[in-house]
Amino acid sequence: MEDKALENQLELHHITQIFNTKGKPAPVLDEVSLTVRKGEFVSIIGPSGCGKSTLFHIIGGLIRPTGGRVNMEGKDVTGQQGHISYMPQQPALFPWRTIEDNVILAREVAGLPKREALEEARVWLSRVGLGGYEKAYPHVLSGGMQQRVAFLRALLSPQELICLDEPFSALDALTRTEMQSWLLDIWEVHQRSVLFITHNIEEALLLSDTVYLFSSRPAKVLRKIDVPFSRPRQESLLTDPDFIRLRQDIYQQMKEEQGKMRQAIR
Repeated sequence: MEDKALENQLELHHITQIFNTKGKPAPVLDEVSLTVRKGEFVSIIGPSGCGKSTLFHIIGGLIRPTGGRVNMEGKDVTGQQGHISYMPQQPALFPWRTIEDNVILAREVAGLPKREALEEARVWLSRVGLGGYEKAYPHVLSGGMQQRVAFLRALLSPQELICLDEPFSALDALTRTEMQSWLLDIWEVHQRSVLFITHNIEEALLLSDTVYLFSSRPAKVLRKIDVPFSRPRQESLLTDPDFIRLRQDIYQQMKEEQGKMRQAIR
């Protein structure tokens, strides 16, 4: 049992979160349990506003849950910070730092040698098509290029688990598709443990090994989907009949949950 726990990068056990809103309890998460194995790509999908980002704040130690615990590599780290690498919806690059200095930020904060970090950052910037931009500043880059820089910052951080919170949601459809292919290529080489939030069912199925479908608020795990498609994956998978059937099945379930949330708001 202990050996199995050590194979898991992240384990969430019965996470419950209740906020107080105007003196009344507002339940957000209801007994959420999930696992990310080492080297696994896991996605969370669910209705907008169901509490997915709150769960990331709990995993990152910014919020201590009302109930449950967070384990990393078999150790209880509930309420502790510094155990994950995090990429938000927006690139959140520092405008006064060069591209290479933005990429190495997490390593600097961790106290790692700057010269070695810069050398590695330059190698990776070249690999992802950003060679020549090392000394540039973020404002000269397109949205997709800025997202690549933000992802490299997360990838090169010393923490093993990368949490990606809808990183492509602000991009146009074509750039988003390009970024999905780019992320697939990078991940399949590096294979870091990833927990990914998205509203896009196709994106979740294309990228992930496992997908957790969340209910409306208070969110609970409705379904765990072991994605049946082999790797490496190509964009052509999107037209595969089995892929389309699974996507439609999940869509219907998400649509029902979104309807429940609208009814609750009314």
